[in-house]
Amino acid sequence: MCGGFTLAFMRLNSSCKNLFFLTLLYQLSRILAYIFLGILCGIFGNILAINAKIQSFSFFIIGIFMVILGCALIFRGSLLAFFEKNIVLHSLFKFLMQKSMKFKGFKSALILGFSNGFVPCGLVYFFLADSLKRENILESILIMFVFGISTLPAMLFFAKLSQFLSEFLRTIFNYITYIIIIIYGIRVSYIGFITFIK
Repeated sequence: MCGGFTLAFMRLNSSCKNLFFLTLLYQLSRILAYIFLGILCGIFGNILAINAKIQSFSFFIIGIFMVILGCALIFRGSLLAFFEKNIVLHSLFKFLMQKSMKFKGFKSALILGFSNGFVPCGLVYFFLADSLKRENILESILIMFVFGISTLPAMLFFAKLSQFLSEFLRTIFNYITYIIIIIYGIRVSYIGFITFIK
């Protein structure tokens, strides 16, 4: 999904001479949105950490969510559509991005990039869930920052990379990622369950 928005942004600003700089600014603005979400998750995670039982139960729920999310990503059915479409924020930021399409250049990069950070995405959900279970806000911020920076090379050179990677290789990498999400979800859920019953 992020790749599609990146290509749309590049097409919108194709006449600009400094397109690479604008694309970089767009992606940095997207990462800033992830950091903002990391702050929110860190604050909420701190609230959950006040009560050990509530925290353990939240770990269990987050783990189950990760497993369901991983399965939804693998099977790409109505379950994934529920996660990606039936969310209030999705409609809000979709509206914001549509309105922002009238801007070009610097303003377009900042607004569209930041809005892109809120677009529903399976991998973003995974890292948000991971940052939510942290007791330290700085850890939550760091998780979202590292995730954002890790996606930067792929997003900057998205059009070029997609030419070199075959559809088969992309599919293999995706499935490996989804399986890791499921395994990690089972682990988090197990830790939460064991801690809760103690």
